Amino acid sequence: MPETQTPQGDGMRLADLVTELTRVAGEDFLEAAGRTEMDEIALRPEGLIALVTALREAGFNHLLDIGGTDHHPLTPRFEISYIFTAIPLGDQRDASRLHGLRRMRLRVFPDDRDPVVPTLSHLWPSADWPEREIFDLFGVRFDGHPDLRRLLNPDDWKGHPLRKDYPLRGYDRGFVPGGRVGPVPKVRES
Repeated sequence: MPETQTPQGDGMRLADLVTELTRVAGEDFLEAAGRTEMDEIALRPEGLIALVTALREAGFNHLLDIGGTDHHPLTPRFEISYIFTAIPLGDQRDASRLHGLRRMRLRVFPDDRDPVVPTLSHLWPSADWPEREIFDLFGVRFDGHPDLRRLLNPDDWKGHPLRKDYPLRGYDRGFVPGGRVGPVPKVRES
């Protein structure tokens, strides 16, 4: 990874990078879109590690965020989005170096029936908890994750609550409003 980066990547250089990343993704490439604020590439999970490695070699040194989306009833159903940025490593006192940072979004679409994406936690330690959160809330597994378990819900929770087909009141609530023991009362429509 280069020690310094230009604060503002010029458009041609970023376009060349997208072309190179498209080549690296090969058959796993789905589409690329250029945006003023951020370019993005859509791909299948099998091409993720190669693409992320190429991004890192191109100076993208910060995994900013990972997010999950359920597009149900559309297919592909699940989308995992990764946002990378290239933060210049020069003089830390120069705030102008942070203006116009290059950013790249990778959109990964796993299989609908068995959503699995390779983990990035061995390359980017900051991917650990966001991957666990996505697993917990959407049920997308991250292959190779060192500690893939629920993060927000109890270990015995049934289902994944941010899936669009998850029942609004849950599968089996163990509590009742007001603290009464027993089944959940029916909702009265008014």
